Amino acid sequence: MERLEILSPKINWPDLVRHVAEDQVVVELADGEVAMARLVPIHKPKSFSDLDKALRKLPPLGDDAECFEAEVQEIRSSMKPLDDPWECSRYGGIHSMGT
Repeated sequence: MERLEILSPKINWPDLVRHVAEDQVVVELADGEVAMARLVPIHKPKSFSDLDKALRKLPPLGDDAECFEAEVQEIRSSMKPLDDPWECSRYGGIHSMGT
């Protein structure tokens, strides 16, 4: 995390805000040794087109892709259907945490 002295005459506030937003960094603002505030970027929501772009950047599946698919299908076919598809505690899902 970057740290800047708030009384420094060298701070160009518009450039600092752009730096935080564009480079997605956090800057701590201090008065001497005392941290006073943090300037943090706003995280922009992701869209489905962002997901599509990210998935397209992944390397292609290897030669074992068909074998992996067969293993997944075998596991899925061995599981009995859920009475309630949202209830997954019987299978160690999130609903079983802490119970």
